[in-house]
Amino acid sequence: MVALLAACGAPQAAPAPVVHSDAAVAIADAAAVTDDEKLAAIQKAMNDLAPAAQQCWAAAAASERFDIAGEISANIEIATPPHATLIKDSAASPTLSACLKNLLEAYRWAPPLAGQTIQLPFAFRKVDGQSVVDRRLVPEHAQGKTSIAVLLDAANTGNAAASMLGVTLAAGATTGMRAADRDQLWYVTANDATVNGTVVSPGDMMFVPKGGTFEVAAKAGELHAVVVLVPGGKEGVARAGALPNRDAAGQKAGGAIVLRARDAKSFCFDHSRASDCAGVTIVAEPTTIRASSLAASHLHAGDVPPHVHANETEMLYMESGGGTLVVAGTSLAVTESSVIQIPPGTQHAFTGTLNALQIYTPAGPEQRFKH
Repeated sequence: MVALLAACGAPQAAPAPVVHSDAAVAIADAAAVTDDEKLAAIQKAMNDLAPAAQQCWAAAAASERFDIAGEISANIEIATPPHATLIKDSAASPTLSACLKNLLEAYRWAPPLAGQTIQLPFAFRKVDGQSVVDRRLVPEHAQGKTSIAVLLDAANTGNAAASMLGVTLAAGATTGMRAADRDQLWYVTANDATVNGTVVSPGDMMFVPKGGTFEVAAKAGELHAVVVLVPGGKEGVARAGALPNRDAAGQKAGGAIVLRARDAKSFCFDHSRASDCAGVTIVAEPTTIRASSLAASHLHAGDVPPHVHANETEMLYMESGGGTLVVAGTSLAVTESSVIQIPPGTQHAFTGTLNALQIYTPAGPEQRFKH
């Protein structure tokens, strides 16, 4: 038997956990293969598997919870095809466990390990929160003709100030009459909708205060929308594919405010009037929604210097662009499929290009753009 330490490598960016391995790996001797060749093959495998194991954690953190921690050990029979058996699993994450098993069975093991059985341990450390989630990793759950992806909530970020959902309605489908259990903002991203009979187009928004009643229908084609809920929480109902609103069948619509993108005012950061300037278009703010729980804008920006919002959570739904977000001194990659949340009192900065839906809760920081 030959023993070695297998290091799985730290992640490249927080707030992902450190993925490492510090237990012995046992492999059976084979006459035609030297111990050095076996050691080299194991080390190469661990180097190759480290970033992929990190992606497994990211998928689990995006779809289940951010604070996944524990150890997972696997026996891998390196045959054709390889077979992996998890012999220890204290992480308690079905998504992470399944992903690691699939990863180990899909990996192309080096020839010196052919016919061997090896044991690889992985450890995942708990983190305090998560600021950037790749929405491609978040599964949709459906009930009837409605599908929901929980993009940001207290479970996958650690911040309960607000939640963000991706909502899809099949062509011709409707939410039915619903009563809002908290303030919420709908932002239409693809295809027209009707809100209480009024047509709402991509780029438009709808604000519904707590207690308001509304019905959203897919007017033509499959409707896609981003829904922000204030306050947030762990969105268990939405994770099951249902809208987190009370059924209000038989009640009259009331309280919903439709906000047209064409009616919103734009503000250039350089105080110019250029149509393609870096700046914001403020759609929802206290003067337009008669509430201070949130503000929503279309943000087009380049580099953003370090700053702090003392009392507000900021959320971003990226539509295009990308770059590097620095949150409390940690650099995080941002792409066009990212969703972002930054808690109050947290310094942050950005380098790159941002084209995004920007949310503040409560409202307030958006007012500085007017000056």
